[in-house]
Amino acid sequence: MKVYVLGAGSIGSLFGALLARAGNDVTLIGREEQVRAINENGLHVSGFEDFTVHPRASLTAPDEPPDLLILATKAYSTKAALECARGCIGPDTWILSVQNGLGNEELALKVTEKVIGGVTTNGAMLVEWGHVRWTGRGLTVIGRYPTGADPFVERVAEVFRAAGLETSVTEHVIGWKWAKAIVNSVINGLGTVLGVKNGALKDDPYLEVVSVDLAREGCLVAQQLGIEFEIHPLELLWDTIERTRENYNSTLQDIRRGKRTEVDYIHGKIVEYAQSVGLEAPRNELLWALIKAKENLNKPGGEV
Repeated sequence: MKVYVLGAGSIGSLFGALLARAGNDVTLIGREEQVRAINENGLHVSGFEDFTVHPRASLTAPDEPPDLLILATKAYSTKAALECARGCIGPDTWILSVQNGLGNEELALKVTEKVIGGVTTNGAMLVEWGHVRWTGRGLTVIGRYPTGADPFVERVAEVFRAAGLETSVTEHVIGWKWAKAIVNSVINGLGTVLGVKNGALKDDPYLEVVSVDLAREGCLVAQQLGIEFEIHPLELLWDTIERTRENYNSTLQDIRRGKRTEVDYIHGKIVEYAQSVGLEAPRNELLWALIKAKENLNKPGGEV
């Protein structure tokens, strides 16, 4: 399969490396430093497995359309990334989002009807340019967005499984996207504010109670929107924590690097959707404000 990975960060690099090792025609599209490192020395994966592959890497999308375009950028970069890649999206190209947060697939639907939603609980960390560590082996679920089935989705799942990614297919992926957003609201929100590894949210009895209350708040919003879950978000939460208990969540990693976070597309979106159905989401709103404050304090001139 010809695959372009738009966003060669941690998850994008992990998926790209695994797919390339399995013999797929992979091009990673990312930042100059990452592209240079991959083209000069290959892409190294450590952690659960240890190997080096040599996929193509580019600053821009090639002209020839791929079979699959994987969106792996930060959520706040989705619109710009799709604009940059518009020229390579052919009539038979499918777009798959494996990003955090809500709203990414809606932006992709403005470009093509061939959109696949995806969630993954695999953990990954970019150690240095050209080197990604696979920190948590998880589950990937994909499905035509927002609902439905298509033979191409099944084909993608087969390709992912052959590459070593545990993958299942659903006809109700929007429910999985919401479940994952609720999981992220707990892990990324509490883990970032407290500066703890994922496992602490389950090991500490006080944090376990707060985690449940926060997840239930998101569930209430989703239910009011008519979202149906194939897996209860709490079940997905505990499973994700167990698989990635030694990880620091991606939002906390961004804060520590002085980078912008995806909190607007996790807690911010849950608050936005809550207001749209006449509800409040005070726990999400509080974490949203606290993490935005941390972002501001990390800016030049801010206090640490």
